[in-house]
Amino acid sequence: MIAAGAQEDQAVKRARGALAVGGSLLLLGLSLVGIGPSDVGVTVTLTALLVMIFGIHTFGRLGPDLGPPLAKKRKKKRPTSPVGEAG
Repeated sequence: MIAAGAQEDQAVKRARGALAVGGSLLLLGLSLVGIGPSDVGVTVTLTALLVMIFGIHTFGRLGPDLGPPLAKKRKKKRPTSPVGEAG
């Protein structure tokens, strides 16, 4: 049985892989289209965009990044305001 942390790591690797493949395909497709109009370049570019959308969507479904734990902050006393004081 796979632990929950391992499944999350696997999902992150899969999302990063999709973004890497999508970015590489996008560069390839745009360079093919830049050389001259071709159906192959258009197909590669559109496929790359779909893979990029899948990768971004997968990252979004993983949830927020919790980041490092926060250190406890000491409460500072606020200086009293002279406004509203009778004097």
